[in-house]
Amino acid sequence: MALTDTAIRKAKTQSKRYKLTDGVGLFVEVMPSGSKYFRYRFKLNGKESKATLGEYPNMTLAEARQARDDIKALVKQGIHPNDHKKQQQAQQAEEAARQQAQAERLTFRQLFEEWHHHNSESKGGDSWKIGYAKDIRERVEAHLIPLLGNLPAEDIKPKDIIRALKEIEAKGILETLKRSRQYASRIFRYGVGMGHCERDPVRDLPNDIFQKQKKTNFSHISERGDLHQLLNAIDGYLGDISTATALKLAPYVFLRPNELAGLRWDEINLTDDLKLGTATLKHGAITIKADRMKMGREHIVPLSQQTRTLIESMLVFSDGTDFVFPSPRTKARPISEQSLNAGLHRIGFKGRQTAHGFRHTASTLLNEQGFNRDHIEKQLAHEGGKDTVRETYNKAEYLTQRADMMQAWANHLDGIKAGADVVPLFAKNE
Repeated sequence: MALTDTAIRKAKTQSKRYKLTDGVGLFVEVMPSGSKYFRYRFKLNGKESKATLGEYPNMTLAEARQARDDIKALVKQGIHPNDHKKQQQAQQAEEAARQQAQAERLTFRQLFEEWHHHNSESKGGDSWKIGYAKDIRERVEAHLIPLLGNLPAEDIKPKDIIRALKEIEAKGILETLKRSRQYASRIFRYGVGMGHCERDPVRDLPNDIFQKQKKTNFSHISERGDLHQLLNAIDGYLGDISTATALKLAPYVFLRPNELAGLRWDEINLTDDLKLGTATLKHGAITIKADRMKMGREHIVPLSQQTRTLIESMLVFSDGTDFVFPSPRTKARPISEQSLNAGLHRIGFKGRQTAHGFRHTASTLLNEQGFNRDHIEKQLAHEGGKDTVRETYNKAEYLTQRADMMQAWANHLDGIKAGADVVPLFAKNE
């Protein structure tokens, strides 16, 4: 007669163990201690065996019957339940080990953080300078982390690196492309050394799949630590006041050296909240006439608070001259553009920074920070051709956004110069 749950529950203990039979090899063994176990008796290869299925009431009668049927099916296939159990345990252990290994695998973001911490926090003279560490972090977080950050580092393939670098290339910031490639390789080589990955997927990338940087004579600095030194060296320049002030203004205004050196007072408007079209320029503007611009178009430079202050400092020298930066020899003409490069040579930056190179510095860093490329190109006056119908519109195009960008850029440079813990620029891509 088949067992019932009531019968099992009411079964009394005795001085010796005894059995309550359910049928088809299943029975309950009642122990003197009061414990009750479901067991299954079966034959395999002519040899009788029994298997313990579970303890009542943790295992119900229905569950015990199902477990018996499962073992019966194994026995029918010639499989001993103990062997099956060992195999399951081995598989479970293997899966647990696999999951543990998966959990211990570093993503590219985690590998970058470990590498960055290792180099920026290391003891002794090998630790990165604060500015250099910030430069690397800003570039990697802006250009590599978005595509690679959540991928396991050891699974990243060359094609993944190419995809990330091609996105940088599409923005036209080839200096950033070169540096990002270098940083990625260094991160992976660190990972190889620490056992986090097997190889550096950057190592075998061919050079000819990326655009090459155009070689120019316009040396420029874009590393934070070097910029800190440069800006402070400019502040300490001991030459004539016109060259000294023009050099201080150069990093802020994106002008070509001849446009800056020849700046005229009739191109300066220091009106508060100056209205130009639909834009309101809080600190005024420089408006350079078309005949002084390389591209033959009138060009507007919205003034930041900093650039306005520098220009105002030259007002005391404005009597008898049309030029903001008159030559120390005669007020009838401005300083020459060569004066700016000569000044940079005098403060120790020959071969490292040119006056024209400040345009490249601004373009590189603003593009890296995600500012709208059209706004940057417009402020660099990178457009040409005559179109009298659109000329009036074009000169004021994006003027509100450009004014915001120029003030953000000026604040950023001041922070770098002060050696402060500079917060990265936040782009405004209206």
